[in-house]
Amino acid sequence: MVPLEQLHLKHVLQIVSALESIILRSFGPEGGQVLFTRDTGQVMLSRSGKHILTALHLENPLARMVVECVWKHSTITGDGSKTFVLLLASLLRMIHATATKEPCMFQPYNSTEAATARHLADRLLEFALTELDELIALNVLPHGFCVSLEDFAVKTQHNLSFQTLLVSFFHTRLGYVHCDFFCNLLCELLSHWKVKNDGPHFSIQFLNNNFPALHTQVSGFPVSSSHLIEGQVIHRDFATPCPQGNKRPFKAVVFNGYLQPKLLTTGDVLKLCCGDRVTEDISIVHFSSWTERSLESIIATLQSFGVSVLLCALKQSSAVLAAATQAGMCVVECVSEEEISLFLQLSGVTPVSDCWRIHPEHIATLTFCKSLLLGAHR
Repeated sequence: MVPLEQLHLKHVLQIVSALESIILRSFGPEGGQVLFTRDTGQVMLSRSGKHILTALHLENPLARMVVECVWKHSTITGDGSKTFVLLLASLLRMIHATATKEPCMFQPYNSTEAATARHLADRLLEFALTELDELIALNVLPHGFCVSLEDFAVKTQHNLSFQTLLVSFFHTRLGYVHCDFFCNLLCELLSHWKVKNDGPHFSIQFLNNNFPALHTQVSGFPVSSSHLIEGQVIHRDFATPCPQGNKRPFKAVVFNGYLQPKLLTTGDVLKLCCGDRVTEDISIVHFSSWTERSLESIIATLQSFGVSVLLCALKQSSAVLAAATQAGMCVVECVSEEEISLFLQLSGVTPVSDCWRIHPEHIATLTFCKSLLLGAHR
């Protein structure tokens, strides 16, 4: 049987210190970028502690365990990967220094060191579980400040404090070149954003949860060209002509399914009869004419509500596009689930699941609706 190898505290400290030396290269405002080159030639340039640590090819199981703990911590909190490693290394140094300071004369050195280290680690865990929350409440929270989204346009003390916090945050990720630019851009975004009857924390959480749908990547332009655009950007072009004229506001409806009933759907079986057994009820021609009348009825209902914009999750038939064009309605097809979800949250309406039942709660009011050219994409 292979004997188990004892893991000494100094070996643990050496492993964590090696990770610390890598993190220190990109830590703080003066930290730089870390360049990784893979065997395939792929290059990664990053200052993110999580990205740097997870990009390492580690053979030591303890090092892999530490990186896994950092990854879980960063996933939950969204930040603090570098701080996690730095604090862990500092604590291990203090425990190691204390454990080796006064070894006992009647016990082996390694045994005393391990016992002392275990005692200190247990004391630290007990402190974190029983006293840390109270310590933060008494000594940290009083120094915090309340951020009001309405104050970002004014140079208040809270605004300056928040900008200082943002500058420190972006310095650790972007460096000095783009730090101030993105700090001002985020403050501008927050100054224009306010959710009715909810506090600033709800607005910030809403922006964080929906940022992929709010953010549009445009290639071929420098970072300094980034700016805010009023309204929600739907990353699909109009399938029918965009509404023209000065008619405002626009009425819009979201459809989850098809506007025109389909002859067959997945799992359906089509039975055809011949001779005298063919009846009007099972005639394909009759079904086709019925779907046309149904589509005309749906378009008429939408016109009665003044609807001019149709946002569809699925691709519609050519008959739907032709009928919408004739009625002066613009159709946007294949809108992503994330963008539809964001639109429903912003407008407060519900999507139409049954085209025969369109009610006022399905109708959204738009301030404007127009095409937008971002780089090479329309």
